[in-house]
Amino acid sequence: MRKSILSLMVVGTCLMLVASGMAATVSMKLSGAGKVNDSTIKAGEKVSLDIYFDNEKPRMGLSLGFKLSSPDKSITTIVHPADSGKGLAPSAGDIKGYGIYANKSVFKVLNQPVLADWDGKLPDVMGFMTMVLKDPWATQPVAKNYSIDLIVPTAGTLVVDSAFFPPGGKWIFVTEANQPPDIPVWKGPYKFKVVK
Repeated sequence: MRKSILSLMVVGTCLMLVASGMAATVSMKLSGAGKVNDSTIKAGEKVSLDIYFDNEKPRMGLSLGFKLSSPDKSITTIVHPADSGKGLAPSAGDIKGYGIYANKSVFKVLNQPVLADWDGKLPDVMGFMTMVLKDPWATQPVAKNYSIDLIVPTAGTLVVDSAFFPPGGKWIFVTEANQPPDIPVWKGPYKFKVVK
């Protein structure tokens, strides 16, 4: 009996240590009329790059950046559709937030895209920043939190990878002002085939 209890305590402690060491994850999926399947985009149709992440502990802020490119140079430009009026401002295209990321009800200080080099000429770079001053936002399971609508006018290869808009240097999820930030795990890069 003592051995069983000791074994359960050891297993429980190990599970707690593993859980406490887990970092937030960031991933991407396609949606919209331009989605052929999970890795294929239809040229000339609007497609949404949906950004998913979890929040495994209360947060005070985050910063994420993305780079869209075509390493084989088969695609040189993308189109940022006009904002539908439901996007996050400032926005060159239809960039949206979902749930608590849809507006500033939680993020009274900052919740917006950062358009560092977002002109449609590849590579394109942009990011998201959020910040609160005193009340952290709660934990959440993996969910769609942001989306970026775009149109790829020609067939080829489009890659979306992590990047950081200047002047920073890395992705961060901030827990408390006096604690070092956590670095989320990126499930990319994502390589999409664009077909006619």
